[in-house]
Amino acid sequence: MTEDPTTDLTALRAQVRAFARERQEQGAFTPRCDAWLRGYDPEFSRELAARGWVGMTWPAEFGGAGRSNLARLVVTEELLRAGAPVAAHWMGDRQIGPAILRYGSPELQKTYLPLIIRGDVSFCLGMSETESGSDLASVHTVAGPVPGGWRVRGRKIWTSHAHRATHAYVLARTDASGSKHEGLTEFIVDLTSEGVDIRPIFDLRGDHHFNEVVFDDVFVPADHVLGEPGNGWQQVTEQLAFERGGMERVLSTYPLLAAVVAHTTTPAPDAAVRIGEALARLATLRQLAWRVAIAIDGGAAPVQQAAELKDLGTTFEGDVNELARAVLDVEPDPFAEGEVGLLAQGVLAAPGFTIRGGTTEVLRTIIARSAAAAGRPADESGLRAVADDVLSGHGGDPDGSLPAVWATVTELGWPGVGIPEELGGSGGGLAELAEFAEAAGRHAVALPLLETAWAGLVLGAAGHAVPPGPATVVLPRPGEELVLAGTELSGTASRVRWARAAERFVVPARDADGTQVLVVVAADAPGVGVEPGANLAGEPRDSVRFDRSPAERVGEVPESLAATGALLHAAATAGALETAVAHTVAHVTVREQFGRPLIKFQAVGATLARMQSQLTLARTAVASAVAASGDLDRVAAAVVITAQAATEVARGAHQLHGAMGVTREHPLHLATRRLWSWRDEFGGERHWARLLGERLTRLGPDAVWDWVTEDLSGAEDAR
Repeated sequence: MTEDPTTDLTALRAQVRAFARERQEQGAFTPRCDAWLRGYDPEFSRELAARGWVGMTWPAEFGGAGRSNLARLVVTEELLRAGAPVAAHWMGDRQIGPAILRYGSPELQKTYLPLIIRGDVSFCLGMSETESGSDLASVHTVAGPVPGGWRVRGRKIWTSHAHRATHAYVLARTDASGSKHEGLTEFIVDLTSEGVDIRPIFDLRGDHHFNEVVFDDVFVPADHVLGEPGNGWQQVTEQLAFERGGMERVLSTYPLLAAVVAHTTTPAPDAAVRIGEALARLATLRQLAWRVAIAIDGGAAPVQQAAELKDLGTTFEGDVNELARAVLDVEPDPFAEGEVGLLAQGVLAAPGFTIRGGTTEVLRTIIARSAAAAGRPADESGLRAVADDVLSGHGGDPDGSLPAVWATVTELGWPGVGIPEELGGSGGGLAELAEFAEAAGRHAVALPLLETAWAGLVLGAAGHAVPPGPATVVLPRPGEELVLAGTELSGTASRVRWARAAERFVVPARDADGTQVLVVVAADAPGVGVEPGANLAGEPRDSVRFDRSPAERVGEVPESLAATGALLHAAATAGALETAVAHTVAHVTVREQFGRPLIKFQAVGATLARMQSQLTLARTAVASAVAASGDLDRVAAAVVITAQAATEVARGAHQLHGAMGVTREHPLHLATRRLWSWRDEFGGERHWARLLGERLTRLGPDAVWDWVTEDLSGAEDAR
């Protein structure tokens, strides 16, 4: 089914939201944390099924609606946002149904898919075993062939809702002659079968959803094998993308976060920072989940992306608890209602977030191995290849002068991308300009591309012609002020990017009546002086003095002035992040310690995985801001995410490079010194997080959710 995300999905979201609100108001449920696992209500699930919201991506011949995984994402995130009781159908809808569609025989599909859709059967997952811990492939449950089928013997543990489910998905060993990853087979087991014994396990809250399930010579018909015998490991690995790649790995504590937003309409500065950081992460994780859904719609099993989402998302879920503790300043009470009770639910559930569906350590092993094997991403449009071809080999330590490649970049029109040709620009859009900015960061090329483009975009937006030549924006720092008296500009601004190379300055100034106006000043105008300075990377960050310098008034200062530069800056940061990760991947796969490559050590893999996940998150945040045409709030989120990633990636890169990385001889420093510098420029992450927190909290939780789930056409194609 072809869907228009601006119409079909919007209408679907409104329907689900109205249904959840109506059922909540009728007393059918009370919002709770971790509702997708702990909120078990078969009747509620049947109501969803009656509306076509269970098995909605499956073909119509089995009772499905044939809709996209994006549509399913809309439904599930609205239900998770509401804290609705969806556990009764969750495993069957999320994981088992898609597995049957992918690997099941026609008979299995005809039998079980309609039953799942109607809510007549429910599934639990028989994967984990006591003896195996996090090593899923270390399966001790065995199945042997018998006439007409198989006999299963073994134990499964942490099996949620087995005491309520009608059927279990079971991973068992059918051949022990090969490696532990070979000889595994997936079965569908009727839990009413003779020999099944289900024993309760109570969690930290005292709730019963965990179980140990014993299979004592349980007969499974031959036609209840899922896929090919012995192919279970490949199949289960792909299925885990369905389990790990959904918003349930992000929104388990969302009802608590919504309560924090509702409670904090005018947050104190520190609270605004923490809330802004959380919302930046949430919105970016949601865009990452959108990308996973698109990949699944395309027939892929995005194992690495799903692992990254689960790792980042479950960490976020736990951090929501700490945010609530800090902002609400209340004592959690498991018997209370409202935010106090939600906090108790979140705290008691949190230890399981990073364990279920694969522990953090296992996920990071998957991510690290994928990163080591993947190489650099391809660019189907060819723009990345063009940028790489032009800039490759021109990186290095800045010397304060324009590099030779600046002439090529100017001739190609890169600084004018995004500016109409009739105003002196090169046409094109923000996405293309962000690609060039990212390339400059990736190749560590010191040139005023971002600054000139930024100045040109500001002038072009004001309808002003954009002269050729390098330029920059003079953005006063706190305590600095530039004053316009008539047509003369006076004042001093520090840390101006590439001022020494600029032929003109675009300046926000205060005129005689206190209005903020935008002016242009020629660099060679009377009264203009430049004092050289530099950032940690050695890039020009100069002081500029205006002493009654002649200025041309352009118009009012746009709200997006700083945001435009910050977005290009964030794109360049993403490029530097990629290079730091690439250097690290190359190092740990070649460098050996104690007779084996560094990548073989779990601690090294875990650090590399954190770096790779932060890179993915940063690229997603930048792509979202670009897709939103530089919207202020999206830019704020991108700056927060890229700045946090800069800290994490630079720290990890130097840790894994060891002494080799702390020299000027190794090129790693060309990326990390920029990351350390850029994370604090344009005000730094705290400034943008506070801005985001203040702007969004005053809108209330409904508007915040609308912002988080806003359709960003093109964001799903994040590079």
